[in-house]
Amino acid sequence: MKRPDIVHRIAETLRRIAPNAQAILYGSEARGDARPDSDIDVLILLDDSEQLTAERELEITRHLYEVEVDTGIIISPMVMLRRMWENMTTPFTLNVMKEGIVL
Repeated sequence: MKRPDIVHRIAETLRRIAPNAQAILYGSEARGDARPDSDIDVLILLDDSEQLTAERELEITRHLYEVEVDTGIIISPMVMLRRMWENMTTPFTLNVMKEGIVL
C-alpha cells in the first residue's frame, strides 16, 4: 500500500471512530520528506465535549494499530482535547501549526 493510501486509511478510520475529532498530519509525511521507513505522525484533537480517558485514547490507538499491522508502517498518534491544544504554546505546537495538514 502506498503512503498516501495509508494516510487516507488513517483519516477514514478516525472519521469512523472519532467523527468529531480533528486529525492533523505532521512530521516528515506532512513535509513531504518521509522515507519508506518513516513513521506517520498524527495529532488527534478530540472535541471538548468528550472525556479524554485512558480507555478512549486506547480505543483510538487500537484502531490505528490495526492499520499499522496491516500496512507495516508505524503510526505515531498523539491524542488531546482541542482546548488543551489551543492553550499550548511550545516549539512543538508551533511546528505542527506551521507544517501540519488537516486530514
